[in-house]
This record gives sequence, structure tokens and C-alpha cells, in this order.
Amino acid sequence: MHSGATACGRLVPDWLLIMPAEISPVESLFSKKSPDTKIQTLAFWVFLFAFAVRLAIGLACLSNLDADSDAYRRLSQSIHKTGTFGLLDSQGDPNATAYRPPLYPWLLSWFGGLDTDRLPIALLHAVLGGLTVALTFDIARRLGLSRNVSLFASALVLVDPILVRQSTLVMTETLATFLGLAIWWATMVFGRSQSKRGLGLLFEGAAIGVALGLACLCRPTVLAWCVLWGAIELRRKPLRASGLLLGCLLVLFPWWVRNYSQFGQGVWTTTHGGYTLLLANNPILYEHWQSSPSREWDEDRFHDWWATKHAEKFNHTPADEIALDAFANQLGFETIRNNPGLFAKACFIREGWLWAWWPSQRQADWKAQWVVGLWYAITSIGALLGLRRLLAVDRKQLVVWLPALTLAASLCIVHAVYWSNMRMRAPMIPIVSLLAVHCCCVPTIGRYSDVRMQ
Repeated sequence: MHSGATACGRLVPDWLLIMPAEISPVESLFSKKSPDTKIQTLAFWVFLFAFAVRLAIGLACLSNLDADSDAYRRLSQSIHKTGTFGLLDSQGDPNATAYRPPLYPWLLSWFGGLDTDRLPIALLHAVLGGLTVALTFDIARRLGLSRNVSLFASALVLVDPILVRQSTLVMTETLATFLGLAIWWATMVFGRSQSKRGLGLLFEGAAIGVALGLACLCRPTVLAWCVLWGAIELRRKPLRASGLLLGCLLVLFPWWVRNYSQFGQGVWTTTHGGYTLLLANNPILYEHWQSSPSREWDEDRFHDWWATKHAEKFNHTPADEIALDAFANQLGFETIRNNPGLFAKACFIREGWLWAWWPSQRQADWKAQWVVGLWYAITSIGALLGLRRLLAVDRKQLVVWLPALTLAASLCIVHAVYWSNMRMRAPMIPIVSLLAVHCCCVPTIGRYSDVRMQ
């Protein structure tokens, strides 16, 4: 119901009348001034505090950075010593690979000349973590949430168990989470100007597409986000959608050319996709799922089965990774075709693994399981309520949330088919935190939240 009136006699909603007296409704809605300096200063302090906390955690867990389970450090050493993205053999010669995405190892290669890279990696992760927390705060403010609520949302991200754990490991989640959130934030910054037409929209989309391409070189699942987001955007603003897709391809094309020159076949993402498909769709795991959706399955039996299949296919000789990736894809799709009903069930199970509230028994003791489980039960339920409210009540904000929601949807779609576990949802955690606080807070329009909703 409308009960107030502006000086021009126009009726305004009641909730506009509760804004601070020094900010008029007209100024709040139509001012194109830069964000309030106090908020920018506060965001900087949020970054410094988050950086200090994440660095303290990193230093306390510095020994965790010795592990290199996914060979990112070894890849970075090859880049530093030889300029080749690959793994060094016993003679120090590089063997080119496309098994892992290149961006994170390339960043680590900056530290290759140091005696130890543990402290620099801890610093890098602390910076990325601090920026992620500060961006969460800034996005919350741009969504119209109050200062205290925005601080609460950023605090949820700061101490999130998955993000904290992954920040102490040589893994891509810290970088991937920052990149995903930075892309959403960038769309809000661009969205403050509604005057762009024609080439302006194309260049805006291309800039975002370049960022998406970089994110693809960190986590290949971002390519699904780019396609889904671009397809939806195509109906709204075709020029921006075209720029988005072209910008992404522009960044990925040199990687494709490099892979073509090395392996005789272009690869847009990595040669790891076949294995992740097979890991999620193999006879041993399907046999386990017939009786239980538990995450406690016999992985050793799978690895033995895969080694046998590999030996039979390639006659006990090393296979190039392109052929190996194709063979893994073949076996994964065979499992799916031979068990269509179980595959449908498996999709729901993999979603459950992706959104699990507590770590498995092999990852944590019962106390940690309870603490982490309670944390994610509260934040997940809050996020569901926030999503319901967004869809049912605050639909005008959907266009602002579109990048975030398509990111979450694309990850859910990919990991319904490919391998899935809790850490795979790391890039969605800031989105979940913002949805959780959105469920119980009324956004207000102020000088800082001037992102247009149309």
C-alpha cells in the first residue's frame, strides 16, 4: 500500500519513508554518485581483518601446504624451470600435459625461485580469501542489505569450514571462489550504468567473458556456467551475451592452440574430464549405490579395476592422455547406458554428496562432523528460505542475482553427472551465505545500493 508522497505529489511506498532523513527518496533512487566513502573504507578494513584471520590460520596449518595431491606444485615448478606446463621427469625434462587447468599452477610458478613456497602460498591464499570476504560485504551492500547484515554475511564466508580447510591446501578452491564472486561483483559495477547500447553492451559482455575465461582456466566447470548464463542472457540482451561468450572463447583459444600443438588435438578445458566422469560412473560405485548412498565406498577396488582396464586397452604400455581421457569417457558412458535407472538415482546421490552437511568418516572425527554438520544445516536451510523469498517476493532483484544463480545451477548440473563431493561447492559458498542472510533481512534502498533492478 502507498501512503507517502514526494514533494512532486507522487506516491511512494511506506518503506521508503523510514530511510535516514538526510537521504531523500529521489536522491537514493536516482543519484549517480560514487559509493559512499565510509562504506568503501569499511570494505577495506573487512579485507584487512579477513586477510589477517586467514593468514593466521594458514600459518598455523603451514605444514598442510607440503602436500601436493593434485600435482599443482610440480606443474608450477616445471613452468618456472622450463616454461612448459607439464611434469618434470627424473632427468629434469618436462612432459607437457593438459590434465590440470593452468591458471593456479602459473600463479604458483611466481614462487619457484624461493627456497620454500609454503609461506608465499599461504600469503596468496590469505589475499584471495580476504578479497572474497570483502567482495561478499560489498555485494551485500549493493543488494541493499544493511551494514551489520553485510558484515554478518562476510563473516559467514570468512569462517566457512570448507573455505577455511581448502585455504590451507595446495588446491584451486580459494582462487576459484574469488574469481566466481569477482565476476558477479563486476556485473553489479557494470550494471550501475544503464546508458550503454550497441558496442557498449558488447564490450561489457566481452570484459565479463574474459574473466569467465580466466576462471575456466582455474576450474573447467566454469565453462558450463558461461554457456548457461550466456543462453539466458541471450534472450535479454543478445549483444552482451554474444560478447560474454566471445570473450570467454578469446581467453580459452590460446590454451586450445597450445594443446593442439602438443597433442595433435585441441582441448578447451583439460584431459581430466574423462576420469572424473568414470570416477562418478563405474560398476564398483554403482554396485555400492544399489544398497547405500553412503560416501564410504571401496575406492581401492575401483582403482584396481581401472588399472586392469587400462592395461587391457593399451597392452601394458603408457598411453597418451588424450587417448586415456577418451577411454575413460567411453567406460563412463558405457556404465550409464548399461544402468539408466541407476544413473538417474546416482544423479540425486551425487547432488547429496555435493550438498552434504558433514564430512565423511574418513575426513573427520564425530566431533568435527557434528560442528560442521550443524553449521551447514543452518546456512543451507537459511539459503533455501532466502531463495524462496527471492523467487516469491523479491523477483525484481532476480536480474542482479542471475550470475550467482546460474553459477550455482551450472555446478549442480555438472556434478549431478561428474564426480562430486563437498569441496566442489566452494565457489557457491558466498552465494549461499548471501541467500541465508537475505531470508530474514529486508533490503533497503540507499545511496550505495544503486544497481538497477529492471
